[in-house]
Amino acid sequence: MIKQTAFVAAAAMLVLAGCSQGATPAENTQSAKSNFKLPDTCKDHYLLAALPAPADLGGKSLTSVECQPFSVEMVWGDEMSPTKIILVDSQGPNGDLPAGLADMGRKLPMDASRTAITMTKGVQEAALAYPASLAELGGEDYLSIVKEAGGGLVYALPVEPKDSGGEVGALIGIVKDRYSLTIGIEDGNIIGIAAGEAAYAPWLSALRLSALQ
Repeated sequence: MIKQTAFVAAAAMLVLAGCSQGATPAENTQSAKSNFKLPDTCKDHYLLAALPAPADLGGKSLTSVECQPFSVEMVWGDEMSPTKIILVDSQGPNGDLPAGLADMGRKLPMDASRTAITMTKGVQEAALAYPASLAELGGEDYLSIVKEAGGGLVYALPVEPKDSGGEVGALIGIVKDRYSLTIGIEDGNIIGIAAGEAAYAPWLSALRLSALQ
């Protein structure tokens, strides 16, 4: 399951990188709340209203923001332990991108997110229905979950079985059956679903998904 969600995150970043004409780093990460300047490609971007404000978050400074016509990627922290949020509109505009490339950039993240949520929900339901299966995972703290949140978000949060290390993977979500959301905390020390939910809570709380149509 961790491999599946890792694929989703990697697919989203790979496709967006292919659409990109070059990432734009934050111009001032020491005082993000007052001095952070968004790149010109992000000016008046409609998806920014649904994402965290361009400021420090979770004890990390905002280090880069990249915008495509149908997506936004925000990164906090350094290269060793970044947190990345990617929001993709599956019905967004092409902008100046070739139609085929734009279609792929919108479709692949959504398809992968649907698959991840469906698979995670199946594992969750099976484990809860059969105590022996849950015990094999290591108990409820090593059970991947699917949850609903505000703003029309449904998300999967995967965790490895206890015997495999119990590491928590990237949060994969779908908003209003239109937008795909990926939040990845590259820490390596988030073990167990309780710790995972606590780690992702500030990032989920900072989202403003009610702004999405």
